[in-house]
Amino acid sequence: MFLIWLLISSSLILWTALCFMLIRTGLQVRSLVGGVGPEHPLVSVICPARDEADELESAMQSRLADPSTDLEFILVDDRSSDATGAIMDRFAQQDARVRVLHLKELPTGWLGKVHAQQKGIELAKGDWILLSDADVHVTAGLMSSTMGWARDQQADHVALMPRIAGGPVLMRMCLAVMMIVLVAATKLWKANDDEADRAMGVGAFNLVRRSALEKAGGMEQLRMEIADDVGLGTIIRESGGRSRLAVATDRLSVVWYRSTRDFLQGMEKGAAKAGGRMGLVIRSLTILLLTLVLVAPFALVSTWIHLPIGAAIPALITCILAIVTGMISAIRFGLPWIWVLVLPVGLLLTLMIALRSFLLAFIRGGVRWRGDTHSLDSAQEGERVRI
Repeated sequence: MFLIWLLISSSLILWTALCFMLIRTGLQVRSLVGGVGPEHPLVSVICPARDEADELESAMQSRLADPSTDLEFILVDDRSSDATGAIMDRFAQQDARVRVLHLKELPTGWLGKVHAQQKGIELAKGDWILLSDADVHVTAGLMSSTMGWARDQQADHVALMPRIAGGPVLMRMCLAVMMIVLVAATKLWKANDDEADRAMGVGAFNLVRRSALEKAGGMEQLRMEIADDVGLGTIIRESGGRSRLAVATDRLSVVWYRSTRDFLQGMEKGAAKAGGRMGLVIRSLTILLLTLVLVAPFALVSTWIHLPIGAAIPALITCILAIVTGMISAIRFGLPWIWVLVLPVGLLLTLMIALRSFLLAFIRGGVRWRGDTHSLDSAQEGERVRI
């Protein structure tokens, strides 16, 4: 009986803390205000892509639907083996605002995506730089609204959180859980606190003032940072710049992963943050323990008739709190809330995916990302973001 009470009370404390974190984040990280802002300086939109022909065309069509002449688009083909480069070239022929850069090699000491971003920045003419994944869909006028908000906030860096659209069933079952983990691991509620030691960045939309990026040391500072998007916000804040985060799920969306295989492979890069093989073991055990504690009330409630009433009711209350926490996560960040109803399954699946990533990294001695393999040592040496 003591063990049951210990499990329930530990789980209740954890779910209460997670719920509080989400509520606090919702209060501190608000939705981007709508409307069209005033005219703004030239913004260079840099979109690196590697083998993303499936989504690139429709995503770029949404970007180019914005008729603003205060935008230029630099599309970087990062060693693609599919039709990505040809699609980019076609857009360059159709729209004078588009320029294309084809990369054939990756220099030692750089991650592919960060290197592609750096090469795009070298071509950029704008006073502001938008680093944005090539498969992101935007609504016309979003840039104008964001630039207006950046001016009002006197910000040097603005990141926007998108709606995650589509994707395989496995991913959708895990999204609410993964967002809860992101909020807790990055202390997301501190993203807009100028006194905090944390900042946030988003691969879908990372807008930065060029002068602030140069002051921070440029992308050279992130050349081996797996979490390059968060890293951008981090180096801006560390150099004295002002970083801001908002939610824009109504005007910004991304098909994060198109298949279960893509999703599982994409999750492998997270193992780089464990800090070597011993770190992988420690994190595996920690995540296993936390997940079991979080899932325990659901397992206990399933044996309701065998539980004493003094344990059954607290277990049920904890389950309800967990579902509410998942719903807050889904609704706030535009995720498919229906999957929250099977939250314990999502928790277990997320655990299995994390353990799979850690095991593969342990065996390989490194992580695979965007078609390249990077050793755990090199990832650790280039780390600027600790999660």
